[in-house]
Amino acid sequence: MKPTPIAVLFLSELPGEVAPQVASMLGRGMSVQVASHPDRALELVRRRPHLVVVDLIHGPGLDPRVVEALNHEPRASRVVALHEGSIEAYLDQVEDLTVDGFCRIASLAGAPSAGM
Repeated sequence: MKPTPIAVLFLSELPGEVAPQVASMLGRGMSVQVASHPDRALELVRRRPHLVVVDLIHGPGLDPRVVEALNHEPRASRVVALHEGSIEAYLDQVEDLTVDGFCRIASLAGAPSAGM
């Protein structure tokens, strides 16, 4: 039996800008969906992905409904904030979000399995 891939939801207002990171995850066998608008993000969060990557570089496209769904106990998803050294730019969208960790974009960009 083939193992179930890790389900990842990438929240970014500019999905084209994070294509290398998405490709890296896909290259590692993860199932990745991307949402650039709060309505779509809410729909995909309700599917309970294993991991949610919040883009604090180009904007996550969150609203209070999405934040509430991600914070709802018991939490189904781990939430990681993708940043470039600063998290202040989109603080208004994520100030109430429970985040499990932070990752610099450079950590994902050069992954060998991405084929880049």
